[in-house]
Amino acid sequence: MKKRVFIGKVILKDKILQKGMVEIEEGKISYVGRRKKVDKDSEVFYLEDFYISPGFIDIHIHGAYGRDFLNSSFKDMEEISYFLASKGVTSCLPTLATSSLPEMKKAISEIENYISSNVIKGTKFIGIHLEGPFLNPNYKGAQREDAILKPDLNILNELLSSHVRLITLAPELEGALELISYLSKKGVIISAGHTSALSHDMEKAINLGLSHITHLFNGMRPLHHREPGIIGVALVDDRLSVEIIADGYHLSNYILKLVTRIKPRDKVVLITDAIMAAGLSDGEYSLAGQKVLVKDGKATLESGSLAGSTLTMNRAIKNMVEKEIVSLVDAIYMASLSPAKVIGIDGRKGSLEASKDADLTILDESFNVKLTMVEGHIIYNAL
Repeated sequence: MKKRVFIGKVILKDKILQKGMVEIEEGKISYVGRRKKVDKDSEVFYLEDFYISPGFIDIHIHGAYGRDFLNSSFKDMEEISYFLASKGVTSCLPTLATSSLPEMKKAISEIENYISSNVIKGTKFIGIHLEGPFLNPNYKGAQREDAILKPDLNILNELLSSHVRLITLAPELEGALELISYLSKKGVIISAGHTSALSHDMEKAINLGLSHITHLFNGMRPLHHREPGIIGVALVDDRLSVEIIADGYHLSNYILKLVTRIKPRDKVVLITDAIMAAGLSDGEYSLAGQKVLVKDGKATLESGSLAGSTLTMNRAIKNMVEKEIVSLVDAIYMASLSPAKVIGIDGRKGSLEASKDADLTILDESFNVKLTMVEGHIIYNAL
């Protein structure tokens, strides 16, 4: 494979190199730093007016472009994968909303088949996120109440596989602590979500291995000054990382500022929580078999409950920067290295550093994606 060199404004973990350079060899980053002399046989991309960013990592996404991971064929997953790459995402955890056990098991099997094929036609699927089924029906949000189950180790083992990396559950439910302890020993990341957990429930769960919070503030007990509950604990306990959806609907700008001022940036993870409507126009869609109405880009069930989003990661970053929530460097960090750290792949992905996988995204000043590279393969090119 020919050596490729990208010259432009390189976004590092702590700064932007205005006259930077990234060199790619054999699917890996071989050099990151100030511009230097280029080997004459290299393919060079002169991108002085563009940002060279680490590829984005989305650990909470249900689908896109008219397709839902719950019922996607191999071809459907290729389509989702390419669409996500066109928005700068180089790795993701396909996320399954709570559905019937047979539906969830079939979807897990299909995603595993896709992962095992090692095809690179877009975003790399690096595991599976199960959002349920052990949730609190009182905070179900857009999850199907008829498919929500009580914590049960036998049912959990029906769903578990080597590719399940992250599970969202309600830690206050009877039997949930046993599951948390079991999952922790297996190396699965446990996240609290769709929950009415009190602060003492959270303390017990954290001590057993729970380490993450699914879409903070959404689908959970509200913050109260005498019983801070899950939100209060999540904000001040830095053993916990938190997901935020910066689409302008799920969280107000004040809350985004609150979270990013309280939490260290490596504990704040930008997610899209996107559903099949992402990338398409307003209209009628579905999520786990439920009707979803999208108007002005806002996705809701007929009841009015928010039903995921139509957000793309480059737009989430744009919102965080243009609304002056955080700097560009920090927004990119929260979309790349923070999620990589949460799921334990920061040794090879999440930042532009020598010897890491060649996952990178080229952005213009308006946050439009111009090129996406996944493990050295140029997947999307709009330069």
